[in-house]
Amino acid sequence: MAEEQLKEVNANPASTSPVTDEPEKTPMKPNPPTPLSASAADEGQQTEKAVQAAAYSMRPAFGEMFPLPIVKNIMNSVMTEKLKDKTYDKDVAKIWTLEIADEVNQKIASNPKVRRYKHVVQVMLGQELGAGGFYNSRCCWDCDCDTSVSEVFSNTSIFCVCTVFGTYQY
Repeated sequence: MAEEQLKEVNANPASTSPVTDEPEKTPMKPNPPTPLSASAADEGQQTEKAVQAAAYSMRPAFGEMFPLPIVKNIMNSVMTEKLKDKTYDKDVAKIWTLEIADEVNQKIASNPKVRRYKHVVQVMLGQELGAGGFYNSRCCWDCDCDTSVSEVFSNTSIFCVCTVFGTYQY
């Protein structure tokens, strides 16, 4: 009988021990080391990120304030380009507002002067009927470094107000 158990153990090495009926333990092999980075460019990006993370500042430097004239020019050019020869149509107005907001957002985000700022773009478009109106928006923020800028476009049938809020990312 002992010979039969010994044959089973030799035939199936992952079976239980013939003496204690417990599973046999095999030593674990260590995992091979993995490379940390594939290229020197990756290392350069990692060190740049570490330097950026270490550069903690509570206020933007004098030259790093939210670029209001640049943002205002972006809003003006986008609204003029999209709405220059258009007449008001309530079915297409929603699409125009989304296109204007998306394009302004993308152009501001691609500007390197706003890298430490979060920004929100708000667009309101309506039909020009000759009546007056008020547009009001507000936000809670730090008055020293956060700001907003608005630009108005109008032609004979459309008015459009675009506002960008820029808040400093601490």
